[in-house]
Amino acid sequence: MSLAHTLLAVFINLVWGSMYIAASIGLREFPPIFFTGIRFLFLFLFLSFFIKVPKSKIKPLLAIGLYMGAGMYATLYLALALADNTASIAIFSKLEVPFAIILGVVLLKERIGIRRISGVLVAMIGAAFISFDPAAIDDLPALVWTTASCAFAAYGMIKIRELGSIHPLTIAAWVSLVSAPALLFISCVIEDDHVLTLQHATWVGWTAMLYTAVMSSIIANSGLYYLLQRYPVSQVAVYSLLSPVFAVIGGVLLLEDQLTFGLITGGILILIGVGWIHYRAMSLSNETLKPLG
Repeated sequence: MSLAHTLLAVFINLVWGSMYIAASIGLREFPPIFFTGIRFLFLFLFLSFFIKVPKSKIKPLLAIGLYMGAGMYATLYLALALADNTASIAIFSKLEVPFAIILGVVLLKERIGIRRISGVLVAMIGAAFISFDPAAIDDLPALVWTTASCAFAAYGMIKIRELGSIHPLTIAAWVSLVSAPALLFISCVIEDDHVLTLQHATWVGWTAMLYTAVMSSIIANSGLYYLLQRYPVSQVAVYSLLSPVFAVIGGVLLLEDQLTFGLITGGILILIGVGWIHYRAMSLSNETLKPLG
């Protein structure tokens, strides 16, 4: 990977890592479901021109919209709204990788070797370290919601793989189309004071919301698509290990997050486990490319 493309990969994950910080700031002014619904409304306005697809793709895209939008993002922002430590949520969210592998085995009958199984186990042990750290007791409900978010994300990945070739921004457009009305309706049912929230929201809250929508879902995703057109998935994916690192740094500097022994140990184990999974995927990909004879 060239230096320019390496810097782009780092920038993409800086954006994704900072998304956790921006969301945590925005959620100080908005209820989580309301925040997520408005976020997707803005996102749809930006991406509405990507909405046209063949009729055969509409039904699976509607389902993906529910999993990846109303499911994954709503539970993630609920977790961020409940968490005292944004860093723990950012690190915990990397469990979507081992979750995706497990679902791939269960739903797609994929085969995985003992080495990738070991990566999954190491990541799960890391999650246990974070969950049972005494300083994280108050964050357990948030970690439960994060686990649900990882499950939605992993299942959504499976469905996207079954969808075939389609532009990522088209997927984002359909996710926002499905999620915005669903989440705003749910927010009206279970959350209060929507008018007061809009009246008292500051430019900080609105900027944080727009940042999560534009920078994360449009700019970063476009950059990712650009790289995936030029490099193997495994080579690009390994940089995703940087996003929780950036989130932890931002959380400590901007949100006064506390780094505990359990968080540091668990975070390192999760990143080692996920990194090993990516490494094995890259090794297997390289082996399939070797010439015969």
